[in-house]
Amino acid sequence: MIARLPDLAGEPILLYARPALAAHRGKLLSAHGEQGTPVHAACFIRNREIVIETALLRSPRMLALIIVHEIFHFVWTRLGNGSRERFSDLLASEWENGAAGELGESAALKKCLLGERGYKIENPRLWREYICESFCDTAAWLYAGVERHSSFTLPAKWRKRRKAWFAGVLVTPLEC
Repeated sequence: MIARLPDLAGEPILLYARPALAAHRGKLLSAHGEQGTPVHAACFIRNREIVIETALLRSPRMLALIIVHEIFHFVWTRLGNGSRERFSDLLASEWENGAAGELGESAALKKCLLGERGYKIENPRLWREYICESFCDTAAWLYAGVERHSSFTLPAKWRKRRKAWFAGVLVTPLEC
């Protein structure tokens, strides 16, 4: 999986596995019963850590998708405002042209929460969260080595545009 990633630069990112991960009130919990919302993974940018659910270790395809997704959260924070704005414009174009679907569960959930109303104006914070999750899910689709997955629902026309956007941005090693 690591060999499929584009050139990335930066300090090492530590990876931990913990059982029964859940998000609760801004915290990541492990093995706390039914408290919180179950999650596959979380990243802590300042600490340069990724925590994954131990169950993922038994599912290589999901593991690859999740780890690449989480690594690209580090890339997103260092991408620069111009590139983030251009990715936002790409997604806005998809939205305005009625593109249905996404390239991962995280982005699909955020897109669903945006609803059918004014995607950027109604809730700018949720729009920014959607852009980030879509960026990370798109990276996972591109670099995890998973050809097909039930969460890859974005039509081919839009996948091609996202792939071209990433190719244009990834001309030099990315800081992560």
